[in-house]
Amino acid sequence: MFMLTEETPAVPWTTWVLRVTATLFLLMTLAQGLSAGLFVTGDVDLLTVHSAIGGILSVVALVQLVVAVLERRTRRRAGRPTSWQLSALSMLVLLMTVGQIGLGMARVVAPHVFIGVTTAALAMLVLLVVLTDARPAPADAPALAGEAR
Repeated sequence: MFMLTEETPAVPWTTWVLRVTATLFLLMTLAQGLSAGLFVTGDVDLLTVHSAIGGILSVVALVQLVVAVLERRTRRRAGRPTSWQLSALSMLVLLMTVGQIGLGMARVVAPHVFIGVTTAALAMLVLLVVLTDARPAPADAPALAGEAR
């Protein structure tokens, strides 16, 4: 069983916010597909829900980008390895979300659907990166690295 000890580094607040925003973004993106599908089958009221979720998604994507940049900065200050991947993916998520809003408002359906599916796939990738890359390094990582040589 895993026990939190003094040697175990605490997970920074930025990591927790990234976990929440990435999970929320993925779930909301999947809800977008569901609401769009139900709208197409005749439930016209779901277009309002679809539009509202899209607006919220843009806010979540913006928060995720800001926190991804802060996470990178926090890791660099702590002397831990940093990566540009999460910041770049978060920027792409934000750009795609804003583009989606424009396409949806203009009723340009074909690219809107294609980019929506692509955004859902990208959201899965972002969550994977957040869960694997944004974890704290173990306190004994340098000792283990020296033993492996």
